[in-house]
This record gives sequence, structure tokens and C-alpha cells, in this order.
Amino acid sequence: MKYLTSEEVKNAKKNISVIKPYKTTKEIIFSNIFTFFNAMNLVLAAFIATTLRFENMLFLGVIAINTAIGIYQEVRSKNALEELSLLGRNKYRVNRDNEIIEVDSEEIVLGEYLHLNLGDQVPVDAEIIEGSIEVDESLLTGESDNIYKTTGDALMSGSNVVSGSCLVKVTAVGGDSYINKLAKSTKEFKKYPSKLRDYMDRILKVISVLLVPVAIMLYVRGASLGRGYTDIVLRSAGALVGMIPEGLILLVSVSLAVAAMKLAKKKVLVQELYCVETLARVDVLCFDKTGTITTGNMNVVEIDEKVASELSSYLAYFEDENATSRALKNHLTCEKKWDVDEIGAFSSKNKYSYIQLKEGGTYFFGAYEFLGFEEGMTEYYESLKQQGYRILSLAYTDEKVTTPSNMKLIGHVVLSDEIKANTKETFKYFESQGVAVKIISGDNHIAVLGVAKKAGFKEDARAVDMTKVTEENFESVVLENDIFGRVTPDQKQRMVEILQKNGKTVAMSGDGVNDVLALKKADISFAMNGATSAAKSVSNIVFLTNDFAVFYDILMEGRRVINNIQKVASLFLTKTFFSIVFAVISVLFAFEFAFIPIQFTIISAITIGVPSFFLTFESNKEKVSNNFMRDILTNAAIGGGVLVASVLLTNIVIDNQAQMKFICFVLALVNGLCMVAKVSLPLNKYKVVLLGVLSFAAIVGVFVNIFILKNHFAPLAAPQLLYIVGLGCLIATIHFFTKRKSLV
Repeated sequence: MKYLTSEEVKNAKKNISVIKPYKTTKEIIFSNIFTFFNAMNLVLAAFIATTLRFENMLFLGVIAINTAIGIYQEVRSKNALEELSLLGRNKYRVNRDNEIIEVDSEEIVLGEYLHLNLGDQVPVDAEIIEGSIEVDESLLTGESDNIYKTTGDALMSGSNVVSGSCLVKVTAVGGDSYINKLAKSTKEFKKYPSKLRDYMDRILKVISVLLVPVAIMLYVRGASLGRGYTDIVLRSAGALVGMIPEGLILLVSVSLAVAAMKLAKKKVLVQELYCVETLARVDVLCFDKTGTITTGNMNVVEIDEKVASELSSYLAYFEDENATSRALKNHLTCEKKWDVDEIGAFSSKNKYSYIQLKEGGTYFFGAYEFLGFEEGMTEYYESLKQQGYRILSLAYTDEKVTTPSNMKLIGHVVLSDEIKANTKETFKYFESQGVAVKIISGDNHIAVLGVAKKAGFKEDARAVDMTKVTEENFESVVLENDIFGRVTPDQKQRMVEILQKNGKTVAMSGDGVNDVLALKKADISFAMNGATSAAKSVSNIVFLTNDFAVFYDILMEGRRVINNIQKVASLFLTKTFFSIVFAVISVLFAFEFAFIPIQFTIISAITIGVPSFFLTFESNKEKVSNNFMRDILTNAAIGGGVLVASVLLTNIVIDNQAQMKFICFVLALVNGLCMVAKVSLPLNKYKVVLLGVLSFAAIVGVFVNIFILKNHFAPLAAPQLLYIVGLGCLIATIHFFTKRKSLV
């Protein structure tokens, strides 16, 4: 045996990847502190400081607290995910100190002797020194054709073993390996697609474009009216602070991070934060039978003596560790008895393996319909298929061939899959929510249908054999059926593409190399517990649990994030809408901009910051609206429009400037509380308490305005008090009649 000693391993270079799935703590801190809006707020604060009215810089404290919370939550989530990822790391067998041991991919060292088998992703660059395999290099080259590799051939890291087994010597690790060099040569990684991020980017671009011209307009207008420097700066800063939805982007990133951390507690590893959002939008779930609705474990149900005798020798020549071989090897006593000339490992393309004997003749073991028999199986075995059992056949030919020819049937093996718990309830829930489920498998479609029905899949499910589907009707078959058998890896990928072309958001789960193409193509992909390293490497989410019901938890977490952000985003943008519109109106028509920065800080804290924090993390299982952006902007336009109209009216009706400023401040609080109440629907005890606390805080805010901001308050007489009450009731009425479900 070729091996390294412990001393050689200690001094060798390790396979430390340069590709990091998560931000480092340093990157998280940097990305939260050094943002465009933080920079804008600092510039505004610098101008305010020159007026020596330091109480108006209170908004910096709020921003600092928000940033600290964001950093804390993201670092906490990152640590939880990293701890979970240690459990989910792929294991590889290596020769050390004259024995075979299992190590993580990052513990493999240069010069290592590494065993590779079906389903492994090659973690390093290497050279084959024993055995032969077929590899899929599509992740590296884009070409999906399998490539045969044998002794002396080089292997590139990132390729996947699709059949066979071999022993290799490691030639490059870490940053020197092919896949890491490829990553380093790409200056910018492709972002995970996200509607939510795109919406937020669009909002920020519009606001950032408007900030500077509005600031200039306000300054010029103030100067033209002969106002002093302090007055101009405070009024302009008030409008600009109001335009900036500083907490919105923070809230999105924190919500996603917390969602990932919650899922980590359920042993679900989220490898792309923004894929949490996609979870909520999924309307088609594509499941691979093995490892998804079944545990991946199989049991031998029936095998006759002749087949058992031949398979005991046959299986001894294969090191494949798939579910079928494990079940058979546990059932049989395997021992090498033949003189073998050539071995052909099982592949998902051929659906069989073979052994050529030196004295002549070839054994084939695999799916009956792929072994060249013209007649179907007996009625007995067909009935077993319909009940969900898996049937594999052993056959022999006198010829030395690599494809079945003139076969003689030796017999069959009957195996059963273990069904996961909670499948029936989960299937029913998906159906009730309008989420279509399609089961895609390489096994016989009748057998898959039987297993699916055992698992609680719908009774009227339609199953189809994909080997008999023509190019002309491929699309219609994909759209009209529920269960697909004998599916090739290329077909799986095409099926996902067809569903996406028809407007579906597709989630794909899988556990094998044959699923990799489809996993890459899907909008979101899941690798199951026990999946191959190849499947895990391309999946957005990796399960470290066998609980099928966790699919429900994932869907609910995605819905919670999107629905709650949709609700609270309108709170942030109400202030932004008002500030932009009224700033322009005040410049054009010489109206008074009623708020200074400290007032906006109080209004924002009570009607935006505190409620959004609590409302974002409440449970929300509603279906996600397809009109995400429209609903946010409509709600914000209503809230902002009501406030614009109220402030305009107050400017016209109230002559005393100090009274006008105070009334506008009170009306802004009333409008904000009405917005909070609207987005909180339906109310419960928890939300009623929240509204009560916020109302008390608003009263405190009013007293702060009276006793501290004396320039923005003058005693009110009965007419002004009636005006506040009347207009406040009108504001509440408008919000009550605009509480359409589509807006919240």
C-alpha cells in the first residue's frame, strides 16, 4: 500500500480553499459601516455640527445602534453557519500510516494517496495511479460529456466522478489547484439572483440621484429668502435625513441572516443568504426520489439462491458505495472467485454495470429494460414494481462485450426503499398552497409511482417513462405529468429549463452526480443528507437531517422574510416619499419645510425603527404577492401623500410658524402610527401591546418637542387643538379605507 506517514502529513501543504462561502467578520464589519447612506449621513452631520445645534445630530446615534445590531446579527449567523458547515463537510478516504482513514477535504495534503469513488467531487488536482473512472468536467468546462480517465491521467479539482473508482496521488492543493486558480482569475463572482436585492438597489439608485439636486435646491431657496446659515442647514438637513431610508437595507440583510441562522438550528445549511428569499417564491418543487422522499437506505426483500451465489462474487469487484450495493453487500457475503478481464462500473446513463471474465463471457447487473431483453418481466415482478419495489436483474452472455447482447437471465433481486417520516403531511401542505411537486428519478416510473403513493403523494398522480418521450412532445409531457422515471441527467436539466420558461420558480433537490446539472440550473437547489460531494458543492442549501418536514420549515422561513419586509418597507419609504415631494414643493411654492433632523429622528424611531424590528421577525405563512414592489410603493405613496397633504394644509391654515411646526410634528406621528397599525393587520395581543407602547412613546416625543425644541412650539388654543383632532381623525379614516389586503 502506498501511503504517507504522520510526519509527512504534518509538514505537507494542506488543501485550504481560497473560495469562502461566507463573508469574514472583517468583511461584515466593513460592509455594514462603509455604506453610501452612512457616508451621506456623516456629511449631513458635519454640516449640522457647524451650526453648534448638536441635538440635531441624534440620528447618528440611531445609525450607530442599527449598524451595531446588523454586525452582531450577521456575525452571529455566520458563526452558526460555519459551525454547521463543519458537520456537512465531505469526507474522503486517504492512505496514512499504512491504513485507510477518512478526512475532511481541507485536511488532504500535497502528495496524499486519495481514494475516489462514484459520487465524489475531486477536491484536488491529482494523477491516477490505480484504477479507472469516468468524470464529468461540466462545472469547469461547460461540456457535459463524460470523460474516461485511467492510470497516468490527470484529474482536475472540481470535476465529478460519475462511474468507477481509483487511487490517485495529489499533485496540487489549495490555491494551486485548478478550481481555485479559476476562482482567483474571475475578478467578480456572479451574484445569486434576487428580486429583493434588485428592488432595493433600484430604490437606492433613485434616492441617491435625487439627494444632491434636492440639497442644492433647498440651499439656494433658503439663501434667496435671506435666511441665516443655521436655519438653512437645519431645514435642508431635515429634508435630506428624511429622504434616506437608512435602516431598510440593514433590515433586509439582518432578516436574511437571522433566517439562515434559524434554519441552521434545524440542521439546514444555507450556502447563499439571498436564496432564503427565493424559497418564498417557489411554485414547483422537483424531488429526486432517492434521499428525498426516501432515506437513501434500501433493504433486500427477495433474492433466489442462484442470483445470491453469483452476486456474492460479482459485487466483490466493485467499491461503489451507493444504496443498492450497500444493501446487497450487507445481505450477502462477498468474496472474489473469478478471474476478471474488465470491469464496467454502474453509470446513471447506462443503468447497469458489467464484469468480463478472462475465460470468456460477461455478467451484467442493472435495470431489466436496459439489458436488451425483448420481453417484459413476469406478471409477478411487474406487480411488485407497481407496489413500489425496486427490481434489479442479473444476466449473462457468452460473449465478451461492454453492451448487453444475447443475454440470458439469471434472476432478479427485489429491494425496498425506506420512506421518510412526515412525507404525507408535507405533500398535502404543498398541494394546499398551490406548490406543484414533481418527482424525477432514474428508476422505473412504475416503481417510483408506487413509492410515491406509499409516501402519501396524490393518488391521481401521472407517471411517465422518459426513455419513450419524443423530442416533439417533451415539453408537454413535463408540464402535464407528476412522476418521471428513467430520466437522464441532461433530461433533468431540460425539465427545469422548461418549467422556468413557463414562468415557474423551480426548486430542485438531489443527492447524486446525475442531479448536478439540474441543481445548477434550478432557481434554488437542495442537497440531501448523505448526498455526494458533487451535489453538495453546487447546492444553495444542504440538509444535515433526514426529516422531510424541514422542506415546510424552509418554505415558511422564506415567506416570513419576504412578507414582513414587504410590510415594513413601506414604513421606511413613506418618510422618503414625503421628504422628496415636500422638499420640491417647498422650493417651488415657498412653503415651510416643517421638520428639523432631531424631529425626524424621533418620528423615525417611533413609527419606523422600533415597529419594523418587531414586525420583521413575526411568523408569516401567507403566500408571497407577485406585486411586491407595486404594493410597497402604493402603500408608501398613500402614507407619504397623506402626510404631504396634511403639512401643506397646515402651512396654509396656521399662520404662527412655531404652532405650524409643532402641529406638523404631531400629525407626522399620527400618520406614522396609522401606517404601523395598517401593516400590522391582522392585529393580535402582541401587536396591540406594541401599538400601545409606540403611542406612549409618541406622547413622550411630543413633550420632548414642547420642552426641549422650544423654537418649534407655541401654546395652542382651542381652534388649533380641534384642528389636530379633526385632521388626525381624517388621516386615520383614510388609512382605514386603504387597508386593502393587496397593500399589506
